[in-house]
Amino acid sequence: MAVDLDERCLLQVSVYQNISRISGKSPSTKVKVASAASTKYKLTPEYDPWDSESWHIPDQIRGEIQDNGPGPMTISWTNDIPGYDPSHKSFISPSMLEHLFRLEPGKTNSPSAVPERVHWTCSSFRDRCPDFRYEQYMGDDSILIKALNQLHRYGLVFVEDVPGIEQAVTEIVERIGPLKNTFYGRTWDVRSVPQAKNVAYTAQDLGFHMDLMYMQQPPHLQFLHCIRSSSAGGASLFTDSIRAARDLWKQDPQAVQDLAQYPVNFHYDHPETHYYHQERRVFEFDDKTAIASGQHTMNADSVASSIKHVSWAPPFQGPFRPQLEPFEPAHTGPVQRWHAAAKKFNAAIHQPEGIYERMMKPGECVIFDNRRVLHARKAFEVGDVGKERWLRGAYMDEDPFLSKSSVLHHRARQASQSL
Repeated sequence: MAVDLDERCLLQVSVYQNISRISGKSPSTKVKVASAASTKYKLTPEYDPWDSESWHIPDQIRGEIQDNGPGPMTISWTNDIPGYDPSHKSFISPSMLEHLFRLEPGKTNSPSAVPERVHWTCSSFRDRCPDFRYEQYMGDDSILIKALNQLHRYGLVFVEDVPGIEQAVTEIVERIGPLKNTFYGRTWDVRSVPQAKNVAYTAQDLGFHMDLMYMQQPPHLQFLHCIRSSSAGGASLFTDSIRAARDLWKQDPQAVQDLAQYPVNFHYDHPETHYYHQERRVFEFDDKTAIASGQHTMNADSVASSIKHVSWAPPFQGPFRPQLEPFEPAHTGPVQRWHAAAKKFNAAIHQPEGIYERMMKPGECVIFDNRRVLHARKAFEVGDVGKERWLRGAYMDEDPFLSKSSVLHHRARQASQSL
């Protein structure tokens, strides 16, 4: 089957058993297909990726798609990119061709099999999310993809039977991708120390928060490996901020909007060593228009699903900037509205049924989404004074996580198609 590819064709593509039917019209389609066609399959040996820049593609380029049965389809070009051999052909898979015309504005060009997020409570997490064994996590891609899927769906994973060595957390991170280096180092220790500058290194209660909100690009994942612990207190707490936002919307939609609209300053203020500052909103939405327009009739689950990131770190919150409406009454100004909304969100975070509590044992490593899952720690008990508690931590950015997930899903699809 040969199909002419010109400026009148290719808006809708349906693929069934590797047979494509192409119809419709779109003036940008030729460039989309020519850009996506895999030039690494060019029938010339001197392939150079710098030759495939999309701005080289002429407006008058035309292509004829030849369906070869199973496998990639062949595109023969006329009015081709200057300098290309007249016999130049490209190959494109039916699935990629189909994907090009299903792509929504603003979405990625890479097909993805990332699962939907699940808004969880303590009981639902316990029931649905078992721990992963270290050896299987490290050596079995089918187990790793389950762990990455759980990280996307729930934002929280526990790995057990981890060796009690310092480099173990590095191995766990690099099973996915490279570590994120910060002023704390590539990896860092969490231990109680006297006269600590960071509350994490004290024995006191550590409230729900997210790490490094004062940085332009906070870490996506945080890893904490418990190497040693002889203490009776200091249990770790985790809760789903997206679930809390959903519950808050049900209670008071305006509070969610106030937290999404007024910016908060986060800072790490130690001028003798480091100073970081970033302005963020508590809720960052994919669809800002729907929230900003005051649509209180939106379904709570839809609102929660549209939250891209949450920013909540009270220990590192800086002063508010001057109010935009200085002449408004004190009780109705933006800071006051934000403060009232923040109190309600804090109450939603602390609902007991939403808090997963776990006393980290030696040999356990927790991995969690730092832009979604809030973490806290209970205070140590009086009898814990002088006892050893050593956790080793690390961070990772989002790109390596998404890359590894995409690669593993691609391999899984290829394996299933070859059966």
